[in-house]
Amino acid sequence: MNKYVTDTQALVKYFEGKKVINDDIHQIFKMSEFGEATIIIPSPVIFEIGILNQKGRTKVSLKTLEYAFSVTDCLVEQKLDFGIIKTAFEINDIPELHDRLIAGTARHLNLPILTNDPIILASQFVKSI
Repeated sequence: MNKYVTDTQALVKYFEGKKVINDDIHQIFKMSEFGEATIIIPSPVIFEIGILNQKGRTKVSLKTLEYAFSVTDCLVEQKLDFGIIKTAFEINDIPELHDRLIAGTARHLNLPILTNDPIILASQFVKSI
């Protein structure tokens, strides 16, 4: 099965029912609905969604994620661990803390990241879709 790491914007758009960034990424999220792909959700993405919800910038909430984790095996929480943090420090071309940890998760797991963030897309340390 194909596995991918998602950034915050892609996951929020998916849960809000909006087209997820581009056709390729949208198709990957649709594949996950049918058990044909696994979407890895890093802890910093979960935290950012909580903050965005708290500020009223999205209706996606921690309860939304908690429910999704309980009903599907194709959305998987990836907790921060020492290996991911260590890998994030190898990435010197993504300055923002959360983005670096998300990219560090993708690099540590050797998986592509679903994003439209131009800084992450330009990074020499991660594969992006």
